Amino acid sequence: MRRAFKKTGLCVLLHLFCAATCKVAKKSLRTSARHSASSPFEYHLAIHAKLDVPNKLEWTLVKLHKAADLAQLRQETAQAMGLEDADGLHFYIVKRKGTGACVGLAPLSQTASLQAQQLTLPPDVVQVVELVCTKGDPPATSEVPRSAASFPRPGVSLPFLGTTYQATGPDPLPMYNFSRNVFPPNADRFPYGPTVGSYNGGYKDAIGDFPSDVVFHDDARMVTIMTASADIVQELISRTPDFPKLWNRRAQIGLQDFTENGLFTSSETSEDWKAAHSLLPRGFNQIKIKNFAPQILAKTRAFIREWSHFRAGERVEGVNDWLTAMTADAVVTCSMGMDMRNVERLGAKQPPHKFVDNFRMGLGVSTGSINAKSEYGWKRHLPFFNAAGKILAKYVAAKADMQRQVEEMVEATREGELGGQNSIIRAMLEDRTADGKHVRYGALYGHVVNLMIAGHETTAATLAFTMQLLAEHPEYEARALQEVREILQGRTEPSVDDVPKLQFVEQCFREALRLYSPVSSLTRDAAYDTLLGGRPVYQGQRVVVLTRALHTNPEYWGGKFGDPLSFNPDRFAPDAVKERHPNAYHPWGFATRSCIGSQFALFEAKTFLASMLLHFRLEGIPGYKIVASTHAGGAAPSPKDLAFVVYPRPGGPLWSDTGLMQPLPALAAVAPESPKAKESLTQGTNGHKGGEEGKQGPVMKVLYGSNAGSSQEFATQVVTAAAKAGFQASLETLDAAVSTGSVVPDGRTIVVVTATYNGLPPDNASAFKQWLMKQKEGSLNGLRFAVFGVGNSQWHTYQQFPREVDAGLQSCGAARICDLGACDVDSSSFDSDFDDWLANLLQRIGGASSVAHADAASAEDMSGKNEFVLEDGSLDASAVKTDVKTAIAAINTSMQAAAKLLGEVAAPPSRNVALEVVLPSRELCKKPQARSVRHVTLRLPDGHPGYQPGDHLEVLPPNDPDLVKMALDVLQLRGDAAVRWNINMMEKKWRNVNIFKDARWWEKLPPIHLTASLVLQYFPDLASPPGRKACAALARLATTPEAKAELGLLGSDAEHHKQKVASIGLSLAELMHSYQGKLECQVGDILMIAKPLAPRRYSVSSNPDSLQDKRFVTVTVGQVKFTTGTGRVHRGLASTRLGNMAVGDAIPGNVKTMQSNFHLPEDRSAPIIMVGPGTGLAPMMGFLQQREALLKKGTKVGHATLFFGCRARDEDYLYQEELEGHLKSGALSQLHVAFSRESGQKVYVQDKISEQREALWKLLQDPKCTVFVCGDARAMAPDVKRAFQEVLESGGRSSSSAANMIAAMVESGRYVEDVWA
Repeated sequence: MRRAFKKTGLCVLLHLFCAATCKVAKKSLRTSARHSASSPFEYHLAIHAKLDVPNKLEWTLVKLHKAADLAQLRQETAQAMGLEDADGLHFYIVKRKGTGACVGLAPLSQTASLQAQQLTLPPDVVQVVELVCTKGDPPATSEVPRSAASFPRPGVSLPFLGTTYQATGPDPLPMYNFSRNVFPPNADRFPYGPTVGSYNGGYKDAIGDFPSDVVFHDDARMVTIMTASADIVQELISRTPDFPKLWNRRAQIGLQDFTENGLFTSSETSEDWKAAHSLLPRGFNQIKIKNFAPQILAKTRAFIREWSHFRAGERVEGVNDWLTAMTADAVVTCSMGMDMRNVERLGAKQPPHKFVDNFRMGLGVSTGSINAKSEYGWKRHLPFFNAAGKILAKYVAAKADMQRQVEEMVEATREGELGGQNSIIRAMLEDRTADGKHVRYGALYGHVVNLMIAGHETTAATLAFTMQLLAEHPEYEARALQEVREILQGRTEPSVDDVPKLQFVEQCFREALRLYSPVSSLTRDAAYDTLLGGRPVYQGQRVVVLTRALHTNPEYWGGKFGDPLSFNPDRFAPDAVKERHPNAYHPWGFATRSCIGSQFALFEAKTFLASMLLHFRLEGIPGYKIVASTHAGGAAPSPKDLAFVVYPRPGGPLWSDTGLMQPLPALAAVAPESPKAKESLTQGTNGHKGGEEGKQGPVMKVLYGSNAGSSQEFATQVVTAAAKAGFQASLETLDAAVSTGSVVPDGRTIVVVTATYNGLPPDNASAFKQWLMKQKEGSLNGLRFAVFGVGNSQWHTYQQFPREVDAGLQSCGAARICDLGACDVDSSSFDSDFDDWLANLLQRIGGASSVAHADAASAEDMSGKNEFVLEDGSLDASAVKTDVKTAIAAINTSMQAAAKLLGEVAAPPSRNVALEVVLPSRELCKKPQARSVRHVTLRLPDGHPGYQPGDHLEVLPPNDPDLVKMALDVLQLRGDAAVRWNINMMEKKWRNVNIFKDARWWEKLPPIHLTASLVLQYFPDLASPPGRKACAALARLATTPEAKAELGLLGSDAEHHKQKVASIGLSLAELMHSYQGKLECQVGDILMIAKPLAPRRYSVSSNPDSLQDKRFVTVTVGQVKFTTGTGRVHRGLASTRLGNMAVGDAIPGNVKTMQSNFHLPEDRSAPIIMVGPGTGLAPMMGFLQQREALLKKGTKVGHATLFFGCRARDEDYLYQEELEGHLKSGALSQLHVAFSRESGQKVYVQDKISEQREALWKLLQDPKCTVFVCGDARAMAPDVKRAFQEVLESGGRSSSSAANMIAAMVESGRYVEDVWA
């Protein structure tokens, strides 16, 4: 017994020891695993600022790359906090005892300490390091707040239920109930705030799509963050990598059993999703949608024809079924080439296409809306009935039948029997992603089913709600009908060009979509532990945007529009949309998971609603109340049991004098285009296929207006693509077209690609504007045209001149080929917007397909790589130019030699001369550490024609030396390596050189040798983020499959490119350097791939007669410095170079005169008003020097008032002493300075203008008075113009009269702007 006891006791001890060891091991595992919940690439820091900052969050998230230093941490913190000055910030690591109060603060001397601190964090807290930020000594530990609190619970947590009971209520949809209870739309404030953490009662939900060894915090598995906040949505969008869309929860996986790994029911980490996301959106772009218009209209006609057979006053039941039939037919016909004729089947009282029945059964069972109770009722309780088994058998049969149908559609498409070039199935079979992959064959079924869900269920449901809401609100129905009649002008159905004009119809649809979004929740999962809205979120934790709550949040949707639950389409009037939070409305998802078919759905809905309004008057059923429900088994909630009483629209196509409905005759079905018909579109109008040069083809003149060169590059691409499509295409400037008489109405086509500058034409397009204004109505009959505008949306004159050209050509009788195209240089889609427009143009003129264009463009992009080649022979050192002065001298020498060969007396002037620094630059700010502005003095070369105040100095800046070194490393070159520039092989007209316009000249030029460093400094733009074309070009140079695939994806996937390149400001040099050793490229490759460096313009701040040498010219340069999303400190190329040049250094540039005539009036006695905040003061200093010189000569000058703005007089009061001197001399009559940071209230120049309105009103009465405005185009310029309008109103003019007077002053050159974005 004793021995047995001893043995048993030993076993017990061993068991206890093992259990304890296991417990310790599990705790250790849990601790280490939770440490892996932090991002491996960057620190997510919670920073509490003991500063006066605009950001009022107690804890602010700051993300810092793990290779960054303290200086970058200061920059990132200042940016996150809204601080203007990052200098002097100190950081202290917060030490806590467990999760309690702060027990100590440790100075942060190096960022490496953050990693050590992160390893000390307990596993039960968010794995985010806390810091306190000050500009002095650390605060007392008692002043440090507790760690950021979790989002509040929405009510009391009940056993087993938690707070999930908030999803119960009168609505059939749980999310509607949750929104009603937690985010009441009619409350003054949400009881728990706009974002809450809903506790599920203790059930630990499984989380997929993370590594198997991840240990999740309990909150990640039991607490779901629910939000109605547009600010949270905005943060989710801006932090897409931190919050990916994952399809990984129990309910989602159940649906995925039916839909499989389709585009909308898969995680972003899935290879199937990546491939589909790269290819499928192409099938629903704006160009494709217009191609779908005939099919959409055909199905709309079929619907109207079937409904015309109802008797007037007949009650139509099953409206949801009718609409589902219509939208299902439309999307499948357009995207797959098969008309299921569900509308016609329903009209003939036949069952719908089996695809629809199977679809509904499979979807209903997988979502739970079809179950044993709904199908069998009480019978499910009978012994041996086996209701669950019967449901499962139906589900399995439905899915198998759908899979068979999809397979048949795929085979028919493969054989060419189904679908044209627009077929989504064809795209999935034939198109490849950037890395050469097709959509996986086994994934085709899932993508087709996903398109069915998103393509027809959601649109049908929203149409149903819209129709009922219009029936309930006849006043809005009348407005929509009036709009349709005005636009259609007696026609009975909208054309493809009518649909975009149906603004109020769209407002009605969008308002219904707001109230009853087909997707009731949008989900994201946290990739790592982090903060969201200043509160902790754990790895794997789900964030749910409740669209119902977001779209009825009174903060965004109440106010002057009343009850957020009311139907009011005016909420979507353009002005109302501008005033609203940009992320208050997301019915179609957001970021990478936005609905790819949203524009298709909008086009379809507007087409359908416009036709229905014209043909029918619908009366709602008395007493009917909308109840959103999924009772019919669909994925999207629809109005339960919707029915209408239908009448013909009085005076409409179905109306008869007796009031009876006039049935429409049967209509011939409009079949989708056959592949053969589509193939014919790839041929030019003269029979030459794309890719062949048609010497006898139709004439096309491509005209461009360009200052910086982007429009010229785009115009060159048009010429290349048009020539390959069989046109006789040629290129010239808009002004040259006037002098050569190219714009002739003889059947030719002209394509105009132009920018605008302050609303005026570019320098080489001013004569064209004058010519166009003189043309008479009908004078250009017989001319075809298309216009594309290049601009920056931050300017209030965005696209002004392109719009004038487009409207002017049409008013003179020319025929517009396609709508005015536009791209925004401030947008990541800059290149792709042009590509889409060009593809549309080629299709309209019967030219090459977009695919052919892309192939041609790819070849063209690299066709000039031999223009710059590495010199492999030995050269005399003096033959290789190492600096700006000798390089420009060599160009001039070569041009003189070419002149002799051509028999010319002299060579044309070069665009660039060497601008030499003659005096050390002078700092103008008293606190340059906060803001630095330099006064730079340069000298023009001998023989230069000079300048006058108001002109610009255009300079070509060099790339940052660090970026040049990166490029040299990629090329494996030394900076002094010799590069031969074969100017006579010039393919791309480098805008930074632009030596001459006539090819005769550059064909005669001998090569010039430059150092590799000099070439990389002044030719390629290494700092700007590369566009998708550039990424695709780099992919072709990649030497490893991985690099080729990664770069290819950046070139093909717009969202991926935006996320990885555009949004973080990844420069071309950084991208290439990250693939060092994996790219096989020469210097010519880089120069063909890169955008040319764009010149920068500065207003001159001097008067030549006031300086010791008339060749001297000064500029006022604000130093630019910021940290990009990659952690690189970017310094403005031009401002940095100009501000730091030594005496004797030179920079390429020249004087440019503005088209707007920004110069003092010829009548020197005319009064002037000058507005120049910040560096906008520069041209005004030149004016004042000019007036000072005139006074010294005895010339009488008029009154001069200056409004200047800066932060504070002891910080950035530029030229203070000089301005005071001008006041004393009389060159300046009055000076009004606005200090925006000296008092509690910010004061700007427009406020000072308002203060002086009486005096200004008197000045403006003089018909010679001129107003000069210089500075920021986005905010200051419009605010100043508005202030001057108010000055006129204060003098007794009406608002419209004042606006007209300002417009008249602009037109006559008495209100002149020199502004920049």
